[in-house]
Amino acid sequence: MPLSPANSVTINYANETVGSLVAADFRRAHVFSRYGIDFCCGGKRTLAKACEKADIDLAEVESALDQIKQQGLEDNTLSQLPLSELIDYIESTHHNYVREKAPLLIEYSQKMVRAHGEHYQEIKPFAGWIKALIEELMPHLMKEEQILFPAIRALAAGEQVNGCFGHIGNPINAMEHEHNDAGEIIDRLRTLTNNFTPPEHACTTWRICYNTLNEFVLDLNQHIHLENNILFPKAIAIAD
Repeated sequence: MPLSPANSVTINYANETVGSLVAADFRRAHVFSRYGIDFCCGGKRTLAKACEKADIDLAEVESALDQIKQQGLEDNTLSQLPLSELIDYIESTHHNYVREKAPLLIEYSQKMVRAHGEHYQEIKPFAGWIKALIEELMPHLMKEEQILFPAIRALAAGEQVNGCFGHIGNPINAMEHEHNDAGEIIDRLRTLTNNFTPPEHACTTWRICYNTLNEFVLDLNQHIHLENNILFPKAIAIAD
């Protein structure tokens, strides 16, 4: 069922999937992030199910979404881009962001280990999960850029895709699985850091690291959402 337009009287948010809600209006992603609702890897859940999983009041989230609706018409710009242009946007915006910020997260977390690792038990596991997240993401970007994205570009151009992976759904499934793996690491980091909230005794590097990680996760959520809920379904539709 298509989403109601932004100026409609009522939108039945509860029965829409989180991913489709964000696809229709990217401002909703900020609401979901504020309430800790996963809109990338968990984008296929209805809002009602997502709120139940996050133990959040559905009516409160719906009210926040209504406030966005009243601010103006939905922004469908990215969801309406041709697939090749959407890929360009993902690479230039989100892939470049990961490559820019990943070394900083490693640097900050290692400084925290050297300065505080012996005194605060959460520091070493935190640095370990940061390392695991970056090691998960860096080869993932390369596989998308060198294998999956060129195949999707070819499909969109009506060209024959000559790959060893068979149907385009196979590498897409693999990338979605890796998105889920990254999401699980982020869940561990959220728990370990009290949702990226530095303690009162945190030094400047500690605070900067948590703030950088919070921004990194927000960008990654948008990144994965664009792929899981817009790019990949459209690519599969072309292939089928």
